[in-house]
Amino acid sequence: MKKRWLGFTFAVAALIFSALVYNRLPAEVPTHFNIAGEPDDWAGRIWAAFMMPVIGIVMYGLFHVFPRISPRRQNFERFEDTYWLIANATIAFLSALHVLVLGRALGWPIDITSAMLLGVGGMFMVIGNVLPRTRSNWWIGIRTPWTMESENVWRATHRLAGKTFMLGGAITIVGAILPADIRPWVAMGALAIGGFIPVIFSYLYWRRERAA
Repeated sequence: MKKRWLGFTFAVAALIFSALVYNRLPAEVPTHFNIAGEPDDWAGRIWAAFMMPVIGIVMYGLFHVFPRISPRRQNFERFEDTYWLIANATIAFLSALHVLVLGRALGWPIDITSAMLLGVGGMFMVIGNVLPRTRSNWWIGIRTPWTMESENVWRATHRLAGKTFMLGGAITIVGAILPADIRPWVAMGALAIGGFIPVIFSYLYWRRERAA
């Protein structure tokens, strides 16, 4: 997942899949699902088939640009492999979700809510595993006023965030097998806690550092 070209490969693979199944898609494709996993929003076939792969390709380009325009460009060299792992994991998740959405429109027997929670939980665990390796930057990580001001606050916050992301991701994966009416709420709560706790911690750690 550290290779720069992997994100582009995932997005192109999703684009090729869209082209192969395009003629078999209905005129209106379900693109959003409610808490019970039932479709509640639709998009035209062209838009549904090609929007997400194009977004993935654009994101891949932006991931190349971000380090070059960052005020802290030199920090990217210190966690380049981690940066590209997160970038590739994000594009891979979006590409896989796109394939699942089209598959559902094609009649695949997919529990879309469960599949999405498994994907989100897995992505959070992947990101959580590498968050402590990140260095202060403007594009990825827990970017609060307090982490951006202090390298010590950044490091401490991301050591904690690695654990909370892993925990939130694991709970979300478990939530995927719970009854349909409660699993999204469990997952959203777990992910919110996983991201919210480090934000609060960053402020408290910053205050302690200033008082020292």
